[in-house]
Amino acid sequence: MINNIKQYFLSLLNDAANEGTPHKTIELATAALLIEISLADDHIDAEERHTIKTVLREHYNLTDEEIDALISLAENEVNHAVSLYEFTRLLNDKLSMPEKINIIQSLWHVAYADSVLDKYEEYYIRKIADLLYISHSDYIQSKIIAAE
Repeated sequence: MINNIKQYFLSLLNDAANEGTPHKTIELATAALLIEISLADDHIDAEERHTIKTVLREHYNLTDEEIDALISLAENEVNHAVSLYEFTRLLNDKLSMPEKINIIQSLWHVAYADSVLDKYEEYYIRKIADLLYISHSDYIQSKIIAAE
């Protein structure tokens, strides 16, 4: 099953590369970071999973089937990742600063989804913000916006 999903997204990644658009790889990197935040407290709540799906649907205009496949692939990538740098490097290369700030805000939405901000969720978002070269003021502003 995972191999089929992986093959599906690898083919999308190849198609995107051939068209000169990096969006599918950006989607995977974003999904992986969202999964990382949801796992920071050692489990994914239903609210967090719903928020991840909503973020991916709104930002990348994906179907429910594509979102489910992307989340499965991202979970697999997260389980095998050595560091967050694997995911943030691509985002730094391909996204503008406002787009990266938008990702940080999405991470805050996932962290707040279960109405409990775990210290590890906050730690990982800070670390990701640093890796994306997000200023401290933008980091705090994103947190405030997501908390509202």
